[in-house]
Amino acid sequence: MTNSTPPSDSPRRPTRIRTQIPIRVRSLETVPGFSEDCHTLVVNLNGCGVRLRRPLEPGCRVILENLPGGNQAPAAVANCIPLGKDGKYWLLGIALDEPGNVWCIYPVPADWGDLPMLASPVPLRTSGSHWPYSAASSSKT
Repeated sequence: MTNSTPPSDSPRRPTRIRTQIPIRVRSLETVPGFSEDCHTLVVNLNGCGVRLRRPLEPGCRVILENLPGGNQAPAAVANCIPLGKDGKYWLLGIALDEPGNVWCIYPVPADWGDLPMLASPVPLRTSGSHWPYSAASSSKT
């Protein structure tokens, strides 16, 4: 008997944007009272990547607070990996319960479609051929 996995029928995930948006991650279950202010590293319609000072278990329910426009969004930790060997920082992938542009990114990548925004967009400043998200990104273009 052969074991084969059919090709994935799911569409490609929406474009990820490298940007630092200040947010607060607050746990709803595993670590009562856990709340940490941080910045996103990457965002898309499905969630974000953040760096925290402590791990949270995959599946842990969280609320993303202080989003642009003053909104919040329920989500879950999708993965958590240590950054380095000293256990000082953790990289968390966080999946939104409801996909959407909770980040108020404008203009949006073409594959983000016409989803409604939860707050008024704030256009990013651009100058010439300058990548519009580099102001919030730690890498140079």
